[in-house]
Amino acid sequence: MTEGKKRVRRTPEQRLADLEKKQAEILERQKAAIAKIEAEKKRLMQTPSARKDRMEQDKRFVRAAQVLAPEWDARHFIAALEEALLEEHGKARRGRRPKVH
Repeated sequence: MTEGKKRVRRTPEQRLADLEKKQAEILERQKAAIAKIEAEKKRLMQTPSARKDRMEQDKRFVRAAQVLAPEWDARHFIAALEEALLEEHGKARRGRRPKVH
């Protein structure tokens, strides 16, 4: 009769090392996939039609901003947006308890 192989019990350190190795491999694959997506997005944003649309939107925004407040510059608009967002959403609450309505 032949004896079967005995099961070799791995230590927790070995299992932990395997899990960390697997995690690193997964992270590498994710980074590669994200880099590929970012490259595709960048390529699409560089197309002449997309660049033309973006420039037109920028010009339209600048014209509208000049009509609304001709004496304001970018800092004024940023401050106004920040103030409006704070009024709408409020300041962050400190602590862990959720806001009660």
